[in-house]
Amino acid sequence: MPTEPINPPECRPTAARINRTRFLLIILDPDRESAEQLADSLHERQIDAIVITDPAEALLEVGVLQPDAVLTAAHVPPMTGSAIARALYTKACIPTLVAVGPNDGDQVAQALAAGARACVSRPYRTFDILQLLQAISPETATEFQAVLEVGALRLDPSRFEVRLGDALITMPLREFQLLQLMMQNAGRVLTRQQIHQLIWHRGEESSNTLNVHVRRIRARLGDDPKHPSILVSVRGLGYRLDPP
Repeated sequence: MPTEPINPPECRPTAARINRTRFLLIILDPDRESAEQLADSLHERQIDAIVITDPAEALLEVGVLQPDAVLTAAHVPPMTGSAIARALYTKACIPTLVAVGPNDGDQVAQALAAGARACVSRPYRTFDILQLLQAISPETATEFQAVLEVGALRLDPSRFEVRLGDALITMPLREFQLLQLMMQNAGRVLTRQQIHQLIWHRGEESSNTLNVHVRRIRARLGDDPKHPSILVSVRGLGYRLDPP
C-alpha cells in the first residue's frame, strides 16, 4: 500500500451536518462489545455514536448519515483501517480516526498517509478520543461534557441548564462554572485558592469576589444563607458541595 500522503479534497459541510444538533460518530469495529462500551461512554458526553461491525455497511451508512467523524479499528476484515480512511477522505471528506492495538504498529504510518486525522489506542480510552473529537469540532467542545447529577441537583453543560428537582434555575456564566466545579467534586473540600485558579485562572486576589458568587448561588438554590446545607463553608479552607 502506498504511504505517500494523498491530496486533500475540497471539504464543505453538508446540510445533514449543519442541521444536526449533536456530534455524530460512527464506530467501525469487529469487537461489538468494546465498541458499544465506548459508545455508551460517549453518549454520556452528549455524543451520538453508532456501532457497526461490517465495513461495507459502515461505508453505506456514512453516505446516508454524513457523520461528523468515523472511528475505525486498524483491521476490520476484509478491509484495513487505512483503506477505510482513504475511502472516506477522498470520497466523503469525513474525518477518520484509526484505532491501533499492540500488534498494529505498522498501520500507523499507512493510516496517516491515507488521510486519517489521527491514530488512537485500542483498547479505547474515552478521554483520548474526546480530545480528538474536540479538535475536529472545537465549536461543540463544551457539549462533550457530561451531565452532572448530585442528589436532586442536575447540571447540563450542553444546554447551560441547572435544575433542582423539577425547578429550572437560571444563573450567569461564572456562577454556572463555579457550581459545575463544585458538583464535579461533590463531597470534597476545594480550597479558595483552588477555586480561584480553576475558575478565574489566577491565584486568590479578592476574597469578596468568591464570597459574592457563593452567596448568589446559595440564594438561587434556596440554601439557608446562615446555615447552608448544600454549598457549605469549611472554616479556614474553602467550600464543599453536599447533595441536596
